[in-house]
Amino acid sequence: MNKHSKMAMAATFLMMGGFAVADEPAANSQPATPAPEAAPAQPTKVREPLPPITWSDPEIEKVAKMLIGSWKSTAPLPEGADPKEAVEVAMMVAPCRSPDMKDLLYVEQARVDALQAPYRQAFYQVYRHGDGLRLRTYEPRRQIGGALVGLWANPDVFPPVSRQDLVATIDLDLTAEGDGYSGKSPYPYPTGHLGAVEMTSEATITPDRIVTADKGFDSKGQVVWGAKNDRKFEFKKFEPPVRTFTRDGNVFVIEYRRGEDSRSCEMGDEITVHYLGFLPNGFRFDSSLDRQPPNPLSFYVTEKQVIPGFIQALLGANVGTIRRVYIPYEQAYGEYGNMRTRIPPYADLYFDFEVMRLKDPTVKDVSIPTTVGGQDPRTIKGLERIGPDGQPIHETPPQPANPQPK
Repeated sequence: MNKHSKMAMAATFLMMGGFAVADEPAANSQPATPAPEAAPAQPTKVREPLPPITWSDPEIEKVAKMLIGSWKSTAPLPEGADPKEAVEVAMMVAPCRSPDMKDLLYVEQARVDALQAPYRQAFYQVYRHGDGLRLRTYEPRRQIGGALVGLWANPDVFPPVSRQDLVATIDLDLTAEGDGYSGKSPYPYPTGHLGAVEMTSEATITPDRIVTADKGFDSKGQVVWGAKNDRKFEFKKFEPPVRTFTRDGNVFVIEYRRGEDSRSCEMGDEITVHYLGFLPNGFRFDSSLDRQPPNPLSFYVTEKQVIPGFIQALLGANVGTIRRVYIPYEQAYGEYGNMRTRIPPYADLYFDFEVMRLKDPTVKDVSIPTTVGGQDPRTIKGLERIGPDGQPIHETPPQPANPQPK
């Protein structure tokens, strides 16, 4: 099997469905029966535009818009720690849509130098409680998190999140204070973090600053952590080090990192990537990292080998590039889906890519000669074999095995 055939097999899950070409009628065959009239073409399914995100009342909108944005803080260090060990963390907050919840925000926290790998995903909901406002936090159920990574960058490609996808964790009573709000949990909430059995939370929210502080308590009510502000974060607005853009077919790309190689992916290139693929409900339907051992996928960037969305996702990337990509179903497997890989019809897809290798297939690799004087070296008798170090390989003639001792 040649190299191209192997690559075609490796890319099976990406292959687009094709149609067999009908055999031409034999010369002596009877005249073909007239073909029936073609059925009228079915109209292409057009996606309805998304409704704008709205808020229940002006005050809820005011609080939500104070929270929305990209924020950065330095993680608190334990007492006596080296300041050089300080880590910058980011918190991204964006509005999102839900079929059964109002005034919902998506929250993602990650190290600034690893935004593609958030260590926390959560949701905020601002709601009326009595005569005041409350801010409730939710944790996503485990499966959906994989589809949501990075989508703070574009709420219009965020999959709908239902109440059944979330678990409520803590409330903060909000009080208007100056040009912002202060919040405090009305009572301790259960936790199991670092020896605590209960915790409280406080927050200050202003247009240009968010401060959060948590405390944990043991079964006797003693503070276990948070007494010395070692759980206090002060966030300020910042511009995240990512690049976002929309490609043909509404393919949306978040580029977290770019490599140093001068060559960028073009049509027809041979590319090798590690990837993870998710459905909108968070189900991971395929991943090169799940194989044993992890095995990146190699294929040619052409419509004969991959879905159109893959081409838009990877054009312009170079070796070392890391991208999160939203591919609408029109640029993926369309109205039929791909049952072999458990992709249903009309399924939007979310992919993580890391480019491992990139090669122009029109440029031959001349580092390893394939012929000697135009002749296959395997057919030349007496040709001395050369090792990787450029030195001749001296082979020891095989010897008969010693008989087994009786």
